[in-house]
Amino acid sequence: MYEGDKMSLKLYRIDSTLFHPYNGAMIKDISVHKELFSFFRMNCGDKEKIKNIEMEFVAQKGYTLENIAKTDYIFTFSAHLFSKKFVESVGDILKNEIKFFPCKVTCKGIALDWYAAQIIHSFPIIDKELSTYRELTDSELILSDAKYRTDINEQFFIARDSESITYIAVSDLFKTLCVENGLMIGFNQP
Repeated sequence: MYEGDKMSLKLYRIDSTLFHPYNGAMIKDISVHKELFSFFRMNCGDKEKIKNIEMEFVAQKGYTLENIAKTDYIFTFSAHLFSKKFVESVGDILKNEIKFFPCKVTCKGIALDWYAAQIIHSFPIIDKELSTYRELTDSELILSDAKYRTDINEQFFIARDSESITYIAVSDLFKTLCVENGLMIGFNQP
């Protein structure tokens, strides 16, 4: 964990540095999507079972072998994917906040080594007062437009929201770490 001066963190949403209108990659074997989604996005499930799944994602339209080498992050509905370069460069620094699981990203028939990430650090990053919700037919409210807090003083690199757990954000500490290590990840306002 970062041991610098305590100050309010700026939060970001991460993205691939490559344009993709819907999805960066899709799981090849759709029958394991639900299990992967539960483990990587919902943070529940059996770690040993996940280790035994051959995770192969297929890069979607627009990705080529040349341009996939120009990003260190790919979005999927099943998991957040980080490149081998990312894990080798900063994986040890992030070990208390992310667990990495080897996977393949296939592009144009060539399998590349990547990692699926389980974000294990949890923190209330969403501003409940400023966010908007929609009501389901059973009167349950679900988050429709998340606004992120601007008063976070805890120092972290990446976190999932402690209540709306599929929402993640990275801090300016994460952004600095990526820039200092020449990692190619897009950073947008959450």
